[in-house]
Amino acid sequence: MLAPPELFGIVEENIYRCTEIDPLNFPFLQTLSLNTILSIGQETPSPAVELFAREHNIKITHMQLPAWKISEEEWKLLPDAVVQRSLSYVLNTRYYPLLIIDLSCTFIGVLRKLQHWNLSSIINEYREMSFDRSQYLYELYIELVELRKFSIPRLRLLDCTENVGETIGVVKRDGLVIETCARGGTGEEPNDAGGQYDLSLFPVESLPEWYIEQERMWLEDKSHYIDMKRIVEGKGKAGNGL
Repeated sequence: MLAPPELFGIVEENIYRCTEIDPLNFPFLQTLSLNTILSIGQETPSPAVELFAREHNIKITHMQLPAWKISEEEWKLLPDAVVQRSLSYVLNTRYYPLLIIDLSCTFIGVLRKLQHWNLSSIINEYREMSFDRSQYLYELYIELVELRKFSIPRLRLLDCTENVGETIGVVKRDGLVIETCARGGTGEEPNDAGGQYDLSLFPVESLPEWYIEQERMWLEDKSHYIDMKRIVEGKGKAGNGL
């Protein structure tokens, strides 16, 4: 009988989540044909998990978290460097299929913000997946974390008058312009360098389709909203002129 890990779930195609792994779960994990295990927490994966990963040619990466102390300076449950590196795995299909082990269940909340989920939906998912482990301070972290502090690929709708063919780090795809600062991302393991994050950690050709499609929908909705707002404001000005 196959036994999934504790609080196992599907995040997106080829991205899975859980809070911990037990040897009892190994037969189930084999069915996922994992390429990468991304562990986010204070404790390193057990020797049994590391052995399982080696035997099945699975890359295992541990994002070490310091002991969390609540203070005005260090209120973040997940340090920015951990979030940045973790996103660099999640937004690179070369690491798929990918399993995220996160005992706090908060990193997925950060990812949902990147996907433009509304906050109530993010918190509802967090509570469903964390069950009795849910904590208000964890929810507060998800609410307050600011994605603009991280280096992520920037997508925008293509202006038909633009010529982007010669620009370094800009790729045109189906009406979108995908911009990075990359001079050709290698897809190698992302590293931190003095707090500066290189967008080449996100090779354009390896961006997952779910990310591109969701960004497209968000940009189209945003563009439609701006157009409607201009129309309404224009009618308001015309009415005042009368």
